[in-house]
Amino acid sequence: MERHTKIDQDGHKYGLPFYTNVDMRDGSILNTWIDSLQASFPGVKVLAGDLRDAIILHGFYYALWQKYEGLPERFNWQLKTPDVEFYPLRPEFAESTYLLYQATKSPFYQHVGREIIDALNKHTRVVCGFATIHSVHDKSLEDRMESFFLSETCKYLYLLFNEDHPVNANQERIVFSTEGHPFPVLERFQTNDKLFFANENNFEYLPVNDSCASFKPVDNAILPLDEIALQKLYNLISFSNTISLS
Repeated sequence: MERHTKIDQDGHKYGLPFYTNVDMRDGSILNTWIDSLQASFPGVKVLAGDLRDAIILHGFYYALWQKYEGLPERFNWQLKTPDVEFYPLRPEFAESTYLLYQATKSPFYQHVGREIIDALNKHTRVVCGFATIHSVHDKSLEDRMESFFLSETCKYLYLLFNEDHPVNANQERIVFSTEGHPFPVLERFQTNDKLFFANENNFEYLPVNDSCASFKPVDNAILPLDEIALQKLYNLISFSNTISLS
């Protein structure tokens, strides 16, 4: 998949931080947009143990969030502007933020969670709930709140900050479905999976981060990415924000 979908801002296949849509037959680039649903992929990378790529990919969607205080449904990476401007309070970015915090324990991801909550309260909170953003440019609203906002977006943000919750205390025994439903990791489903066995005869859960690379902060800063890398992500979306680790 990476051979066909990892591209740079000029459309060249290269190791830059996002995946684009390609023709499944030959890997050619199909269009020049990414969508907000793809913000779940850093979380998939975490679960696969590819922590470094997860951090970089999440950083790209974080840059988009900082620029718009929401994720446009589609963002054109060539024109560097949204193709579809609405944001229906989707959970994917919050989900990846939660999973990266669980994997790294870097306080940066709780900081991102706070930014998400602040933006939701600032732009989408209404008398009877939270409203879909019609346009990330002017923050106009629509009279609807999708069910996944409560069942997924709020759930991941809650778990991000409630570190003593039983779900977090037993995270190595639980896996979330794509719709945010927690399922127990049961012994009878793991009999052929060596990842969960230290001994062939005794079932044993390994430490939660056993399959992930260790997280090493830059100069003891809370940012998982260094200043140069994060500034490059801002440049990819034409966001004039200045980063300082001092």
